[in-house]
Amino acid sequence: MRRAATLIELIMVLVIISLLSVASFKAMQKVTVREYKAKEQTRLSLESQITVDIISNYLKYRVPYTTIGYNPDDGSFEYIGDLSDDKKRILEWFGRDIEDFYAKNYSGFFDMATKNGDIVFSPDTNLSESNATVFNLVFSGSFDRAYSANNYQNSFGWHENNSTESFDITLNGNGNIEFADTPKYLYEKYFLTKSAYAIARSADVDKNADCVKDLIKNDDNDTLLLFYDYQPWANETFCADPNGNNQEGNVTVLMKNVAGFSFQEVDYTIRILLDINKSIRGSHPVHFSKMKVVF
Repeated sequence: MRRAATLIELIMVLVIISLLSVASFKAMQKVTVREYKAKEQTRLSLESQITVDIISNYLKYRVPYTTIGYNPDDGSFEYIGDLSDDKKRILEWFGRDIEDFYAKNYSGFFDMATKNGDIVFSPDTNLSESNATVFNLVFSGSFDRAYSANNYQNSFGWHENNSTESFDITLNGNGNIEFADTPKYLYEKYFLTKSAYAIARSADVDKNADCVKDLIKNDDNDTLLLFYDYQPWANETFCADPNGNNQEGNVTVLMKNVAGFSFQEVDYTIRILLDINKSIRGSHPVHFSKMKVVF
């Protein structure tokens, strides 16, 4: 009777144990990767939904005809309803001063019978004189679309152009609004705005601009950014504009891992599309799209 295993038998046992260990490790690794990928899919899906909802909330209070697509390569721009190519990858618009409107600080209407030179009375308007320097006015025009300008390039001051349809105003108290320059046409309804907004991916902005240095790295092309607090009617452009000389305003991160951002206007609605992509080590990347329609 044998009392001990031979050397060959011990080696065979060790080989079998090693093979089982490798197989178990590979199986556990696949389970771990699948679990991580599932968590990332859920997280990114939730983040992207929150992001398109935030964009929708801002766009809901846009001054519609001021909305443009901007080409960061050559500085050209077009009204969103007239986009001629897909190179205009940055979305910009004037935001209505909705906080003061809901606070009932202004009505958005003129009493046309009270016009006295460049001064028009706006009922139920009590904005303080101290805030007057930041306000700009755009007439609503037909169906709240804003006045349809003949020369769009020089209508709203976009990218250091002229601002012939966006009017500087002074609030004289008691509801009186005075225009710095006499409008060619006077409409009963108007929008007040304090800020323009821009949405762009990090691939399309000036990464050396001071406002984004702490938010993105030089090799980061997939971060979606929101720019605000700049006034195109005062010849300002957003703070990381690759073509701008008078960069102003602030910026915040909307979402990372955004491989694509596109938009179009269809029947006066804006359709926003985010393309989400994240590499997963040991597996295929997480990749999906999220769309939102803004009325």
